[in-house]
Amino acid sequence: MQGMAFLSCGDVRHVSYSQAEVQHHMRERKTGMGQKERYLMIDFLRGFAVLLMIMFHFAFDLNGFRFIEIDLLGNRFWYAFPRCIVFLFLICVGMGLALVHKNGIRWGLLRKRFYKIGGWAFVISIVTYVIFPKNFVFFGILHCIAATSVAGVFLVGRPKLSLFLCFLLVIPDLIFQPTLIPISIWLGVTPMDYIPFYPWVGIVLFGIYLESVDFHKTPLKRTSLIRLFEAMGKHSLKIYLLHRPVVFGMVFLLYKLKTPAADFLA
Repeated sequence: MQGMAFLSCGDVRHVSYSQAEVQHHMRERKTGMGQKERYLMIDFLRGFAVLLMIMFHFAFDLNGFRFIEIDLLGNRFWYAFPRCIVFLFLICVGMGLALVHKNGIRWGLLRKRFYKIGGWAFVISIVTYVIFPKNFVFFGILHCIAATSVAGVFLVGRPKLSLFLCFLLVIPDLIFQPTLIPISIWLGVTPMDYIPFYPWVGIVLFGIYLESVDFHKTPLKRTSLIRLFEAMGKHSLKIYLLHRPVVFGMVFLLYKLKTPAADFLA
């Protein structure tokens, strides 16, 4: 170990470390043992996206049960809101890929991540198909994260090329809005959540570029609110998996309490 190299010398002396040096040394040891170093900015952005996601799904379910009326496609705010959430998640995916694989693709970690995210994505597809066969999720945010992680890892270490490909993928889609035939037409479904690989892989590539300019190191003051978002970001997958049935169940319960029993059973 490099940190213990001085012990091989004949003259062993007493060496004292400052607290900062000890913390830095321990961080290096953890990183060297394969543990990913966490950055406050990434956890904050991911946690903020989780909060926005909960808010959006709550509004989505209120709209579905006719408590409120939302034009999800025609209203500019409600059209942009969920896309901003996906944007935040995917730039975090890109920055995370760049940090983990900057010294070469770590195939073991990549496979483990793909099996974990992809496995839960498959579970969501099965569960939603059983409950909502005409609206089941066949390629939602977890499917997209799993697929774009595999594709994006090959661009790690090439931030300028990643940025160029991001523009090449995203800008034409924004300007021309090509009418590609979605898989949903072939399947005959209207999915509750659909995050296609194209053009969203471009946002993952943008995240790879952001890591190269140290965006993930942007300083943040650790206020109570920031710490809350940080904690949510660290457990974003668990919150994602749990919040959807909880939010839906709450709105459904409100609907059941509001609706007379005769109308509800009709």
